[in-house]
Amino acid sequence: MKTIILNWYGPYNDENIKDEVDFGNGLYLITGMAKRQRFDRIQYCGITERTFLKRFDDKNHKRLLVTKNREYWLAEVIYPKKVKKDILELAETTLIYFWQTPLNERKKASVPNPTTLINRWFRIDCKPRIYQQKIYKDLPDVISWDGEYWRTGNLDVYEDY
Repeated sequence: MKTIILNWYGPYNDENIKDEVDFGNGLYLITGMAKRQRFDRIQYCGITERTFLKRFDDKNHKRLLVTKNREYWLAEVIYPKKVKKDILELAETTLIYFWQTPLNERKKASVPNPTTLINRWFRIDCKPRIYQQKIYKDLPDVISWDGEYWRTGNLDVYEDY
């Protein structure tokens, strides 16, 4: 079983992402509403080996289907140290299969290999999020698939007093 630790930063919007993001080789979530939806939700999960900005430059990207309240959560892989495409794809497949994101068609039916994902959430200023935001509160901090059973849980975040 592989273990992958992700540090998620966000939310970014279409304006501040251009000024504040200069990294890549990671995962991203796009949230908001698509046509005929009434609530914000996680719409799409993707990966890039390039910078995030270059990935979002694509004029046919699915992000354009999120027409209201579009925001981005960007993740860098903290563990393992060497990040290759197979690690990014394993994390992406696990999230898509578990979450069943509406705009991902291909990987929703592919059962991932046994994996444990640890999701740690940060603000765009890199400070840890003490309280979960509404948009991702239903996405567990820990998602573990052993090939037969899913196990999930959330991590409490405390400041050092």
